[in-house]
Amino acid sequence: MNPLKAPATTGLVQLGRDLRAGKVTSTSLVQARLERIQELEPRLQAFTHLDAQRALAHAQAMDQLMSSGVDLGPLMGIPVAVKDLFSIKGTPTTAGSRVDIQDLVPPPGRFVQALFRSGCVLLGKTRTTEFALGGFNPSHVLPWNPCDEKVKRMTGGSSHGSAVAMAAGLAGFTVGSDTGGSVRWPAALCGVVGYKASATHWPTDGVFPLSPHMDSVGIFTQSVQDAACVEAALAGRTLASPPPVSGLRLAWPVRHFMENLDASVAACFEAALQRLRQAGAKITEIDVPEAAEIDAVFRCLVPADLLAFLGRERIQRCADQIDPVAASRLAAANDLKADEYVRMVSRRAALEQLMRERFGDFDAWISPTVPQIPPPIDNFKVVSDIAEWNRLATQNTRPGNLFNQCGISIPIHHLGADLPVGLQLCAPSSCDAELLQAAMALEALLGPAANA
Repeated sequence: MNPLKAPATTGLVQLGRDLRAGKVTSTSLVQARLERIQELEPRLQAFTHLDAQRALAHAQAMDQLMSSGVDLGPLMGIPVAVKDLFSIKGTPTTAGSRVDIQDLVPPPGRFVQALFRSGCVLLGKTRTTEFALGGFNPSHVLPWNPCDEKVKRMTGGSSHGSAVAMAAGLAGFTVGSDTGGSVRWPAALCGVVGYKASATHWPTDGVFPLSPHMDSVGIFTQSVQDAACVEAALAGRTLASPPPVSGLRLAWPVRHFMENLDASVAACFEAALQRLRQAGAKITEIDVPEAAEIDAVFRCLVPADLLAFLGRERIQRCADQIDPVAASRLAAANDLKADEYVRMVSRRAALEQLMRERFGDFDAWISPTVPQIPPPIDNFKVVSDIAEWNRLATQNTRPGNLFNQCGISIPIHHLGADLPVGLQLCAPSSCDAELLQAAMALEALLGPAANA
């Protein structure tokens, strides 16, 4: 058995019941996670900042409140870890960079405040790639993917610290951000659930920005039900039951989304489709030629937004401190003309509306999350190879950001692969609750991938 993988644990819904019944305490939960972090973190390197003393004090406070009859909701007392892009009072924010960006760090925002108001206990900050610009920085630490104890494999990015922490069972759930797949991509490669909210569903103030047009908040969880539990709790709603699979209407975009697939990814995805069809789900092939526009937008618009936020002078002054992959991405924005930028922004808005209209009465789009299983890190030595890997691995996730969709990656490697494989569902902006309900139906049919 791989000791790096998370052991089977109680889901968040049952865990909340156990906390309220006095079967466990927040303090015991946090203490157990801290002990596991102490044991595995030298190998995993998922965290950039661990706040053990404050976490224990916070957990004890939650226990005291609960014992006095105060209930802050389903997430009260749950230990969480947050990506090092989110501002949290009393903890450093580096955005994964050696560059001094303290004058740019925003004050804590509404999403983190909502976590605290819900009674979540912060364990610390998780590792991100530099400025969240890509999936791998060769000059920075890459966390160890828990899917393989012996071979260091790609984790995806940029929220790879949160994905690794979740896959290793270091928190109840973890938080990331997603501008081109930065939650769904590492979730798929690390074998966990990764839910990316619509860009406006969860507020992004207080998060170091990459591209305000496409930035979104996301979470990593053990199961789809856990992700739905977090979303419902933060919205102040009761967790809804999933619909029957027999009533689901799924659109399957074949062109672009089914290209470049590893054999094991194709096999797992086909097995999932077969089970869905046998259960009565209606799956319709569709064409989304606009997905091909992602390369131009992510090559130019995203780095241009970051360039504008960091400032050209800072980038030039600190060039020797910036990782070569991030520097290469930023360089693409140097010569972007204002009219070209405005056209891309306008086109993105038009595509969002077009995709919403085309979505029709489907419950979700379905596709593989990442076309490949996680390759060994030793396969990538030069910037051009890493850049090509980033482009290929996010071919199916970036359209969701371009079209402002909500999305989720569900582990399906137990259907026929030895390494993690993800299945992606996407839906239009503001259909987050409906997307999660459909995903719960799929999870109930396809089965959990925990420890598979």
